[in-house]
Amino acid sequence: MHKVLLVDDESWVVESLKDLVDWERYGFRVAGQAASGEEALAAIGRLRPDVVFTDIRMPEMNGLELIRRGRELPEPIQFVVVSGYAEFAYAQKALAYGAAAYCLKPFDEIEIAGVLVKLAAKLDARGADSAETLLRLLDEPDPAVADRLLGELRERGLAARIAAGVVPVVAIGGGEPPGLGGAAFRLKTGVSKTAYLIGARDVQAAREGWEAAMPEGVTGIGIGRPVADWREIRDAIAEADIAAHQRFIAGRNGVYEPRRWQEDTLNAYMLDVGKAVEHKNGQTLSDAFARIGSLFREGELSIRHAFQVYNMTNSFLFKLGRTETALYSYEQLAQVFADVHAMLAGLAAVSSRYLKQSDAPLPETRNQTFNAILQHVTRHYREDLSLQGLSEQFFMNPSYISQLFKKETGETFTAYVARLRIGNACELLREGDDTVQDIAARIGYQDYFYFTRLFKKLTGNTPSQYRESR
Repeated sequence: MHKVLLVDDESWVVESLKDLVDWERYGFRVAGQAASGEEALAAIGRLRPDVVFTDIRMPEMNGLELIRRGRELPEPIQFVVVSGYAEFAYAQKALAYGAAAYCLKPFDEIEIAGVLVKLAAKLDARGADSAETLLRLLDEPDPAVADRLLGELRERGLAARIAAGVVPVVAIGGGEPPGLGGAAFRLKTGVSKTAYLIGARDVQAAREGWEAAMPEGVTGIGIGRPVADWREIRDAIAEADIAAHQRFIAGRNGVYEPRRWQEDTLNAYMLDVGKAVEHKNGQTLSDAFARIGSLFREGELSIRHAFQVYNMTNSFLFKLGRTETALYSYEQLAQVFADVHAMLAGLAAVSSRYLKQSDAPLPETRNQTFNAILQHVTRHYREDLSLQGLSEQFFMNPSYISQLFKKETGETFTAYVARLRIGNACELLREGDDTVQDIAARIGYQDYFYFTRLFKKLTGNTPSQYRESR
């Protein structure tokens, strides 16, 4: 998607532009807005838009001055002027300054759409001629393309810059880390992922700023190892990419670096998973997942290993009839699961069902994200659970989780947990001789009187009456 910045000192004009056009249909998304030329320049530095729609008459700095100064920036920007009939002369002057087009107020949807179609064609052609060629060569492991890659790097002035020492930095999200300056080379490597090559001396100062306050819209920053040989740049960017996704493992946005991973230990645990599935041994499988979870919790593994665990487990389960398709990128994995622990909970739940370890399979809904929460609660209902705790674990608003419970299960979170606990209490009362107080504690209630009142409310009997009747 090409990024668009909308600039006008009248907010209704911006809102009108936003709502008038289906931006995504034409390959664009509105990344931000500004109410003045000065504000727009700051937004351009922060958002790096491909297109700027700007009014002519604005306070502080008018649209013509914005276009003039914008054309001096190192990265090309397409400017579109929006004006009324009375400002037509200004619009003509804006075209002389290098604006790509102008649109008259009040806006016409067909006119705006026509401008977007032309801009998209221009931007796509420009991108194909530059970044995509370099990306393709960087992604090609065949040594035969080495000379072509070196040629592309030289043409962009990157070969000399790399020889002087650069550090690859990968940022995930819609924003851009500040402090990069015009000297940083940018390479779009995904829908919401950008790689930068920064001078080795400039990285430390920039990093301190990122660690002090994560840039808006950025969820992870990966800082690779210093590189002075163009042959190493592909692997160094890949390592920074993996580090940038460490938020999926650590459960928090941040700045991360590559490190030595405990791959041999993980491989041994995955052998246990394969054997457990083959022999349909649920306890062994549960133990293996617990050990794998500990490795992730200690920061000993990366998203590449989470990707490996997910696809290998599904491959093992394929023999038991699991037909869901594999995932093909780190981005897909992060979209499906809130974090690696939600992923492991989901794998454990589906594995348990396919191994037929439980007569009652864990509940599922169509909401993939909520499935992980629901299955976690179903597995851990005897523990101290709260909406706030789930919010911190799954990175979702507690009110939203509460709404999901009501929508997907027909019960509140509290009612769902209570039903599971009282159901378990009924089993324990039927099958064992533990005291009622011990049973209350085992299922998560430390207050004996609260437990007995709740039990009677849900079953119609006190725990003692229920035991005697059975």
